[in-house]
Amino acid sequence: MPFQNLSPGDVISGGTRMVRAGLEGGKIVGTYGKPALEKSANLTVQAASWAAQNPILVTCAVVGTTGVVVLAGPGLVTAPILSSVGFTTGGIQAGSAAAAAHSWIGNIAAGSAMAIGQSAGAGGSGLVVVNGAAQLGGAAMTMGSASLAWVKAKL
Repeated sequence: MPFQNLSPGDVISGGTRMVRAGLEGGKIVGTYGKPALEKSANLTVQAASWAAQNPILVTCAVVGTTGVVVLAGPGLVTAPILSSVGFTTGGIQAGSAAAAAHSWIGNIAAGSAMAIGQSAGAGGSGLVVVNGAAQLGGAAMTMGSASLAWVKAKL
């Protein structure tokens, strides 16, 4: 090991050099970073002011962006939801909402919502259906928010 021959003095000396380098870096950031931080603060204030004056457009932007993310990567939304309901890769999780529904329904019919949920949770063909539904929702969010923003701009 390269650290076997280190003395306490070597460790203290190295630590001192690191602290000095950090302090020097702090001076550099203070000198050259201040203008960038001021511009960033000004931009943040301008954005917050615009958002306060245009709450509907901000909402449309957030909903539309969320819709695009869901449309592009539906698994980002569907995987956590399936897991939280109880549809996991190992089957239905004991004590979950899916387990309660399964005990209430009894035998699961092929092609039913419960069967699709089980398949999706296990990574089977049901995942195509679930992800497709999520993408459809994402597209509706994007188009709806864009339409509302367009109408708002025309009024």
